[in-house]
Amino acid sequence: MSRTRSDFRFADAPGALPGLGHTLRVWRTPLSFLSSLPSQGDLVRVRLGRLPVYVVCHPELADQVLRDSHTYPKGGPGYAQIRTLLGDGIVTCPNAKHKRTRRILQPPFQRTRVADYIPTMVETADAVTGAWRSGVPRDVMREMTAVAAMIGVRTMFAAEITEHHRDETHACIEEIIGGIHHEVLTSALGVRWLFPHRTRRFHRALTSFEQIIDEVIFAYRRSGGEHADILSMLMAARDDVGEPMSDREVRDNVINMFTAATAAGRASAMVWALHLLDRHPDIARRVQHEIDSVLGGDPPDDAALRRLELTRHVVLETLRLYPHGWLVFRTVATPVELAGQILPSGTSLLVSPYQLHRQPRLFPDPERFDPDRWATEAPGLREAYIPFGNGSRKCLGEAFALTEIVVVLARVLQSWTLHEQAASSRPLVPRVNALLQAPPLVMTPQLRGSRS
Repeated sequence: MSRTRSDFRFADAPGALPGLGHTLRVWRTPLSFLSSLPSQGDLVRVRLGRLPVYVVCHPELADQVLRDSHTYPKGGPGYAQIRTLLGDGIVTCPNAKHKRTRRILQPPFQRTRVADYIPTMVETADAVTGAWRSGVPRDVMREMTAVAAMIGVRTMFAAEITEHHRDETHACIEEIIGGIHHEVLTSALGVRWLFPHRTRRFHRALTSFEQIIDEVIFAYRRSGGEHADILSMLMAARDDVGEPMSDREVRDNVINMFTAATAAGRASAMVWALHLLDRHPDIARRVQHEIDSVLGGDPPDDAALRRLELTRHVVLETLRLYPHGWLVFRTVATPVELAGQILPSGTSLLVSPYQLHRQPRLFPDPERFDPDRWATEAPGLREAYIPFGNGSRKCLGEAFALTEIVVVLARVLQSWTLHEQAASSRPLVPRVNALLQAPPLVMTPQLRGSRS
């Protein structure tokens, strides 16, 4: 039942420093700082330097903000700069362009179309794990990133791109992802001038990536053929009045999609899942029993995926604990009341899936890895669980990402068990930048049936 505005609690976050506000805490310990705010209120004002940012801590308020894109459009600290850097694609474009862009981009990511990509996902996972040797440790973050990067490139560009371009594309994307967070934060603090080499490196990577995409688009136009990939569908798509996207629009959207759905994000979910299963052997045994029962020795397909219920619940629970998109910024278009506060135009709002997913009142015993909590959906869970965002700006690639993570996880566990080194008992700490990523993690693969 929805609450009245008088039921919501507003508070100022404690511990602000003169001139800096909460900037140092956001910089040094962002996850623990965010997790401390719900105990203060349902809407909490923090300060980044002199800039006030309102953190939405209650799921009903978060749902209200994310679903009303007219009152609370895309915006917030660094949004204008990110839009300047990445162009007007599906992630960065304003509301005026978003509806048209989303309609054009939707077909390649419909659930029925995503099923067509499953063989590519399986082949790529097999190609990477085919180099594994039983008992030889591997950095699974590096391995899963290679899998996700190859899947991303092969489904986006099925043709006309060399292996050199594939490797360069991946390197550029990694530099862009790390650089965006740094560029925005240092600009907000007015200290970007302290890091000229990093800024130049970021812009070189962005320019190189744009050039690669332009070359591929030109090659596709020249060939005139159908390559059965996402890029071909984008170039052939038409809006409601029959107009295609320009080459610039195609390029901006490719950059947006690769940046938002970065390989490291999907790889992180795979790595966290492998880590959590290793720490919970009872659940790991149940997952492998399900995979054996459903798949046997056959590769996953769309019908089989629907029967891998526990495996899917493992992925959902992994994304609850470690959502890749841990911050969602919005701004206020016109003065509005929220949680009893009148917010003027231009006010910055922040919704954190990481924070919402770890609130005890929403997810009992939230630090516990419990895939079985997804066997029955609790009341209010839908609005509290937002690893892909919510509303009209919800991630377009949700079905693709979930399918890929489940396919790769199932394919790996068909043949391998993976264990961390005995000394690796300390908690695994996420890497925090514009996105939340798993750190390097060394695990030892053992071929199933050959374990001593």
